Amino acid sequence: MASNSDPWRPRRLHPSIEDVMPPVTGKATILPGVTPSWPGHEYGPTPVPAPAPSTPGLPGGVRRTRAELEALRDDAAREFHAGEHARVQLDEDEDEYHVRRPALFAQGVWVVAGWLLGELQNAPISGETHDYPYTTREVGKESVHARDCLEGNDWPDVDRDYALGVRDTVRWASFEWKNRPVPPAAA
Repeated sequence: MASNSDPWRPRRLHPSIEDVMPPVTGKATILPGVTPSWPGHEYGPTPVPAPAPSTPGLPGGVRRTRAELEALRDDAAREFHAGEHARVQLDEDEDEYHVRRPALFAQGVWVVAGWLLGELQNAPISGETHDYPYTTREVGKESVHARDCLEGNDWPDVDRDYALGVRDTVRWASFEWKNRPVPPAAA
């Protein structure tokens, strides 16, 4: 004889919602002459934001030209191979490159520039592979990964100076008002 106190059988304290309410048929509509009560209705439909303009033939959201990216890649490679420290731009208000950072910063700049040009297959920090040209989201994810590394939240095996170079280069490529992370060769 089975009892209601069987521990393997769920107890029903009330009838199921399907027994009480009939199934919904169709989509809810607003009756004519009735004002909707949810917030934001007075502004109309929410427009989908337009994607950021991009340079043709480069990943989404990149606002630098291919020549600018190639020049940055070459200058970063020169700074990386020059020695222990690389000249870099840290203060966005100054045009002088008198600050020195470890060469891994220049390596991060070099890798991102090559990745944005489609010369490297793996993303600079995550190592993910995507079809070229990359989307704005894929480029932005690397900047987020770099920030996570700098804040100590993720990617503990990635050097902080390398991550700083990655973050600064993605920002420079995405925003026209950002200064170049490494100086030009003539400087």
